[in-house]
Amino acid sequence: MRTRCLLTIFALLLPFTLLAQEEGRARIKVNGGFKLGFHAATYNQTDFEIDSYEFNERIIQSNKIGYSASPFIRISKGKYYIQTEATLSLSRHYFEFNDLREENTPQNTPANKPEYKLTTLCVHVPLLFGYEFIQSGYYGMSFFTGPNVKFVFTAHDRQEFKNFRYKDLEEQLHPSVFYWKVGLGVKISNFCFDFTYDIGLSSNTKGLVSPRTEKKFKAERSDNLLSFSVGIIF
Repeated sequence: MRTRCLLTIFALLLPFTLLAQEEGRARIKVNGGFKLGFHAATYNQTDFEIDSYEFNERIIQSNKIGYSASPFIRISKGKYYIQTEATLSLSRHYFEFNDLREENTPQNTPANKPEYKLTTLCVHVPLLFGYEFIQSGYYGMSFFTGPNVKFVFTAHDRQEFKNFRYKDLEEQLHPSVFYWKVGLGVKISNFCFDFTYDIGLSSNTKGLVSPRTEKKFKAERSDNLLSFSVGIIF
């Protein structure tokens, strides 16, 4: 844990060191902008267990596209910049499970397979450090990276479980999830295009519960996010 903290601090301080060592006396510029985009999730760890039903490696993931909108602020000096944003995101997930116990039985038909649909409203707040390695007239290309925190509005999520033994299942979501973001940005005049990948560092879920029967079930789920956005910078 101590080593991880030291590496994180080093990664956060490195851009400031590079800024201090940059040749010349480039002026500090402050720009704002707005982006619209879409994203999809992939899972690096998923494990659901409900009574004797276990769904992990056999999960069929068919994630729906989510959407996002974000204002952002960029502070730049020369080829280096720091950027933060507040990304309002609507994420949609769909899980279709294979029942390992009743496989190859008449009950295990597509119409009766257990499935879980989840829609969440959340805000992503990243702190990004970027380096614009191409600056040519109205065209630029940059690489950026940094931590990202997702705040989930758990009061506004929508969950739908079908064909499970328990009718009142509920996934308890963590209100905040941590990621590390890496991305590539392209700027043409005042327009910007970002391709990003968020690596999940913490779990999305606390577990599964059935309030009516007062039972708790195992649930592990952390995700990675692949995103594309287009925007304008002023």
